[in-house]
Amino acid sequence: MIIGIDFSINSTAVAVKKDNNEIDLFSFVPNYKKGSKPFEIHDKFTGIIVTQSYIKPKKSDDSIEEQTNKLINADQLSGIIMSILDIYEEPVEEIRIEGFSYGSKGNSFIDLITYNTYLKVKLIQKYGHIIKVIPPKTLKKMYTGNGNATKCDMLRFYSNSTDSRLNDEIKKLNIIKEEEFKIPKPIDDLCDAIGLTSILL
Repeated sequence: MIIGIDFSINSTAVAVKKDNNEIDLFSFVPNYKKGSKPFEIHDKFTGIIVTQSYIKPKKSDDSIEEQTNKLINADQLSGIIMSILDIYEEPVEEIRIEGFSYGSKGNSFIDLITYNTYLKVKLIQKYGHIIKVIPPKTLKKMYTGNGNATKCDMLRFYSNSTDSRLNDEIKKLNIIKEEEFKIPKPIDDLCDAIGLTSILL
């Protein structure tokens, strides 16, 4: 079994490629509310994507409290991801996590590193040192053949190379164009997670 994780604070995607080559898909989002506009794709793809929610408190004016809340959120998110992986009995061959985009800047990038580290520590404690961190350019190159591929290119490649229920539903959305186009959450994240399980290392 190979696990692909496209980690983010607000839309983590996990793809679990089982030994029979079937892929289970999970989207981890804060404060999920069924029927609300930010989650319309999650709801539309129920049965194809499993949406897991965690509580993310509102921002605090107290900077100390705000930092404490971030640590609590990081622990919650990583804990929920681990609880999902616990349901699988197949041995885990590799865990592949997309690396950081070092063009990112600011506090959100620091937060992303913190959250990511919480998850990596828990993964190592459970599975040992089987994590492979794949830089974004490397993933794009190995998956599409182009290290400078855009998210749109990644989705086009997935759509043209894969037969799956997810792909069938994506095609029904009619979002894939010749030029750059907007990809709704969580499709872009799931595409990266699926790519991580598909590349040959």
